[in-house]
Amino acid sequence: MPFRADSGLIKTTMKNYQEYYRQMGNLMYCMAAADGKIAAKEWTELRRIVREELVPAETHKDDFGSDAAYAVEFQFDVLDGNDVSFEQAWEELEEYLKHNAPLLPAKDNSRLYYAAEKVAAAFHGISKTENRVLSQLRKLLIK
Repeated sequence: MPFRADSGLIKTTMKNYQEYYRQMGNLMYCMAAADGKIAAKEWTELRRIVREELVPAETHKDDFGSDAAYAVEFQFDVLDGNDVSFEQAWEELEEYLKHNAPLLPAKDNSRLYYAAEKVAAAFHGISKTENRVLSQLRKLLIK
C-alpha cells in the first residue's frame, strides 16, 4: 500500500501529530467513500473543517513548516488520487485506532468522530452505510 507510513503507531502517550492528522484523512476518505462515490459537498466540508476548525486550533508544524492539520487534506487527496478502496483505508485507520485511541486525549477522539459525522452528513444526510461506519468508529474510540 503506497499510502501507508512505516511507523503509524504511537509508542507513548505523546501524540504524533502528523500521523494523527494523516489518519484523520483516512477517516474522512472512508466517510466520503462509504457509499461508493465521493461527492463535491463532502470534499468541501472536509476543507471547511480543516481550514476553519483544525488549523486555527493546531500549533504544530509538519517537516515543511505547514500547519500539521493540512495532512488531513493531503492524505485525502492521496487516497482519492490513487483510487484506494474504502476497505484499504479503513483497515489502516482501524489498526491505528486499536493501538492509539486509548492513548489519545478524549478531545482528540471526539474531534475524529465529530469530523467524520460532519463529512458523512454533508451530502444528503447520513446514509445507512455511513451510519454503520460511524457505529464502528464509535466502538474503536471508546476507551
